[in-house]
Amino acid sequence: MRQYIQFTHSDTEAGGILVGRENISDSNLIIEHISTPLPNDIRTRCRYIRKDEGHIDFYNQLYRDTNGIYAYVGEWHTHPEDVPRYSIIDLKNWKRIAKEHPMDKQYHFIIGRQQIAIWEMNKKQIKPILIGMVDWNEKFLQENSSEC
Repeated sequence: MRQYIQFTHSDTEAGGILVGRENISDSNLIIEHISTPLPNDIRTRCRYIRKDEGHIDFYNQLYRDTNGIYAYVGEWHTHPEDVPRYSIIDLKNWKRIAKEHPMDKQYHFIIGRQQIAIWEMNKKQIKPILIGMVDWNEKFLQENSSEC
């Protein structure tokens, strides 16, 4: 996900799906795979739309290869801001996913320039619940930042 941080004005939003499994011993969710932007996705400075069927193919292949160990966990995308916040468009999309998705919960990561924000969403929620903000490694940020 780091390679898609929007450090400059020419960087477009990027995204994909989150795929993982539940750790049976402690019920922690482990996200082990993500899809990355594909050719038919729509990417602009302030918008990412996952359109390419390759994301679903990626998930289905993982599911088959591991006999169903992995499950769809949610979505990720970037925002051109230091501390990411979800937009009205994000919220509408997350609500649509919650209605369509068989699992009770999904997780949505927004990747900002300084932090990753993680939200939980389910079918019954009106608003997502912010479950965490994670700072990027300071050394990485110093090596890659530029004025936007």
